[in-house]
Amino acid sequence: MAQRRPAAVYKTVLIGDGGVGKTSIAVRYTEDRFDDQMKMTIGVNFASKKVVISGSEVTLLLWDLGGQPRFQDVVDGYFRGSKMGIAVYEVTRPFTLFRLDDWIERLRNNIEDCPIIIVGNKIDERVEGEGVTREQALEYASKYNAIVFEVSAKTGEGVSELFEAVARLIARAYAEVA
Repeated sequence: MAQRRPAAVYKTVLIGDGGVGKTSIAVRYTEDRFDDQMKMTIGVNFASKKVVISGSEVTLLLWDLGGQPRFQDVVDGYFRGSKMGIAVYEVTRPFTLFRLDDWIERLRNNIEDCPIIIVGNKIDERVEGEGVTREQALEYASKYNAIVFEVSAKTGEGVSELFEAVARLIARAYAEVA
């Protein structure tokens, strides 16, 4: 009888400014729901979901870090052990994209080669000619060798695809699943 490889568990941190929708993205993915009265994250929220990649079970542990400035002194400790960073900005507020520099620098100061995915949330609120375009996000992400996803935690658009890519990228990066 073939021995089954133990399930892989990967810690992933969601980073970005407060109000961009990190918690909503995690809740949409793990619980398939949206709460428009979501409370501000104080410190860190946790969620997990099991997925199967190439026949192997993988558990994604999502650490949703509080984005408000008053939590900045504690977030560095939460980076330890992370296998990927999901850097979230809000497509309707361009400054949240450029503030990701600080978040990514802090993550990479703690985990040097941590892969990054850049995620634009709230595409359901995008107004033509305003906010961050996909092209601007792609140009921004190129300096981090990151891929870009655009999602709506509210409608669920793109969220499953985002986390399928997360699981595959982590698994490939850490050579535990094909």
